[in-house]
Amino acid sequence: MFRCDKCQSSAIIYQKYSGKRLCQAHFDEDVFRKVRESLRQTGLFGQGTRVALDMDGSIDSAVLAFVLKDIFGNRRDIDFMAVVIYEGEAPRELARLIAERLDIPVVERRLPALPTPEEAAGSDRRREFLIALAQENGAGVLATGHNLDDEATDVFISYLRGELNGLLAPGRGVGEEGKIPWIKPLRRIPEKEIRLFAIKHDLGRSDIVFRDHFRIEAKRLLCEFDSRHPGTKYSLLRSLEKLSRHKSGGAAGQSL
Repeated sequence: MFRCDKCQSSAIIYQKYSGKRLCQAHFDEDVFRKVRESLRQTGLFGQGTRVALDMDGSIDSAVLAFVLKDIFGNRRDIDFMAVVIYEGEAPRELARLIAERLDIPVVERRLPALPTPEEAAGSDRRREFLIALAQENGAGVLATGHNLDDEATDVFISYLRGELNGLLAPGRGVGEEGKIPWIKPLRRIPEKEIRLFAIKHDLGRSDIVFRDHFRIEAKRLLCEFDSRHPGTKYSLLRSLEKLSRHKSGGAAGQSL
């Protein structure tokens, strides 16, 4: 049995990229630390706001709601709403259960159908509807459950396709003109750690299956490389953050 590197309790995880073994308490502490770092970078929580949570039925969104509710639980000037957008038979039960457990009001809508398959294939369609619905209900910030694997895969695919400008397009963590800011508080946490956190806090085990075969293959290759060279995903995320800071002139965030 391995011991936690920070105390004598039993370790529940070994992080290859950090070289640390962590017990339940210190693993939770690490998760919350990473989320706070991401929130500080946004500079959006110096004053009150309503946060719309994209509850898509995934455990990522369940962890997002659980962690943010814990961090801001004592802030009376910050409240939450769960936005559940469904299409076909997308899983919604977990989203409803988590929102009810955390006492978060739910706004639920079906994604409007589009007249042609070509229009329906647009990857931004759901995001645009999500932002519009959040704004209609008085939200000042939109938060989604994208994790480190999601962000690193986006960067990896953009490098493969030579489309780096797409990484800095409006909407990636900042507000487009006339739209609320979009943030990703879990972006520093690996997917496997999101799943472990969800299991340990009874936040569900189900997840959404995506059908983008190119993305699935790119993610598999990236995960294999990261297993041999731990920290690769964090390096890709840092490259995105450096590009973003360069574009924005290095603006600093506010403290929480």
